[in-house]
Amino acid sequence: MSFKLLACDLDKTLMDEVPILPDIKDFIVKVRGKGIKFAINSGRYLKDILEILSQSKVSCPDGYPEAIVSGQGVFIHYLKGNHYVEDKQWNEEREKELEILSQEIGWKSKLWEKLIEEKFKIKPVKKEIDQGVFRVFFNSEEEAEKIRQALMKNGDFKYTAFIRNRHIILATLSTTHKGNALMRVAEHFNICPCEILAIGDSHNDEDMLDGRYGFIPGAPSNAEEGIKLLVKANNGYVASQPEGMGVVEIVDYLLAKST
Repeated sequence: MSFKLLACDLDKTLMDEVPILPDIKDFIVKVRGKGIKFAINSGRYLKDILEILSQSKVSCPDGYPEAIVSGQGVFIHYLKGNHYVEDKQWNEEREKELEILSQEIGWKSKLWEKLIEEKFKIKPVKKEIDQGVFRVFFNSEEEAEKIRQALMKNGDFKYTAFIRNRHIILATLSTTHKGNALMRVAEHFNICPCEILAIGDSHNDEDMLDGRYGFIPGAPSNAEEGIKLLVKANNGYVASQPEGMGVVEIVDYLLAKST
């Protein structure tokens, strides 16, 4: 099974913590030497991702990542020379939608907080709003998933979706997630979705792993159980190793299978 682009989630997929391990970086360089492009598809924003790359001693002159999808699919940037340029049409459309999202959330975030704390007797660890995205941190994935499902039943908004990344719930854009943003990247590079290997570990990676876009799905061993089941159900590969070494295992398996 051959592929032309490797798209990885960052936290708990490509890395456990900052920086990205040298062995993982070396492996990415090796893979790119085979003509395979590399993209990061993360819930983090571009500034954070670039800082992680800097701390990991990955610089633009190294030629990768060729694409960065940030903010849960909200923004897309492509490497051009020594800097990243935005997908102007895509990003401007999402920015307009983010403005509407902020209005939709607005005071309703207080109602959500009340629902969480009074009905379910669950006290969030932390709450924040960043670039129009409402985030709530919980003590466990189980708590977060219980609240996410409740919030989905208690709101009907055109631009708001509730997704979960481990123990964090995000009220973010319903119009885009990691999967359809990755489709945009595929179109940019003129690569068939069936030639894209997408690797992730949590609920917010689901739409690039569930087969709806035709990507080849993969997950490291530390992925949530539901994600591992999803990947297996869509003929993907679940590694026996966690995080970055799991990514290496998945890629090696698929490369060996294609020879």
